[in-house]
Amino acid sequence: MNPSHRRALPVAAKSRTARTSWSHAAARTGAALTAALVVTGALGAGAAGAATLPSAGQRSERTVADAPATRTAAALRDRIVSVARGEIGVREGTAECNKYFPNKSHTCKTGWCAAFVEWTWREAGVKEVPSDLTGRGVGYWGKQHGLWHPVGSAHPQPGDLVVYGEPAKETPGGHVGVVVAVHGDGTLDTVEGNYSDKVTLRTHLNPRTARGGADDLRVAGYVTPPSA
Repeated sequence: MNPSHRRALPVAAKSRTARTSWSHAAARTGAALTAALVVTGALGAGAAGAATLPSAGQRSERTVADAPATRTAAALRDRIVSVARGEIGVREGTAECNKYFPNKSHTCKTGWCAAFVEWTWREAGVKEVPSDLTGRGVGYWGKQHGLWHPVGSAHPQPGDLVVYGEPAKETPGGHVGVVVAVHGDGTLDTVEGNYSDKVTLRTHLNPRTARGGADDLRVAGYVTPPSA
């Protein structure tokens, strides 16, 4: 047959042919990736047969839905930790310490652990902050706002407030600090105001046995920042 007389494939047939070729190529790519995962140990051989790659649409939906909120919460917690660490060493009875009180009629000559953590949250950009000037009062505020987590019920995170003594409104004797690190063994690093009359870094605290405050109370729980 004369080549010039060959019939051209209809457009629809060409489209089907292109889609079929693309599907075969995608299948080969997916199979190769699955095999690579099995070889490297990232995917068990038994799961290889059932493994499927998420579609581009699925990946895009998860990225759009999850990433911004996660990044925002993580950035807020990072700022809290940075602000708290920047105050380590500030001593009681100085102008640097008195700045923790929004009401200038108060000074660090009174109990100021709660004033310190509240100032830290405000400086870091937390929108809603407690105003009670007792550690246990901070815990009470957290409980009233659905942000309270009793010790053992959840893992604390950097940026949380650690509360010594059960939540109680305007009740002295407790203590409160900022969690700045959580270690693999479950111990915590905290920055606490009014500890040894200054802002102090305490390291590797066991939340089951650590104590604080005038009444030497154990950790009762944590208050998480709103929206984090």
